Amino acid sequence: MSAIHFIERVDNLNCVDAEQHEWESGYWKVSEDSAKQLIGGELYLHRAQHKPSFFGGQILSYRVQSGGPDDGRMVFRFRAAIEFKGKTTEKAGWGNEKKIVR
Repeated sequence: MSAIHFIERVDNLNCVDAEQHEWESGYWKVSEDSAKQLIGGELYLHRAQHKPSFFGGQILSYRVQSGGPDDGRMVFRFRAAIEFKGKTTEKAGWGNEKKIVR
């Protein structure tokens, strides 16, 4: 299963459905092809590459931001779950504050 790890420094998180534990995280520089392939995969948010994840979940969908300073960047919708917290990933493969694991 695919996963993506992001360094989240500005808390661009938004709860969109509290009952279903659904959140959005953005505004990420990810190609639309990669975003499509990540649906159903895992999303992990970290404060630094060497720190465990503090939040995450299963990716449900994505949207492309239209307009503003983040135009063209991806926003991922995911279902948060406790098992996505506290996960680490090896240093290799990080770039541009993200790491995709296929």
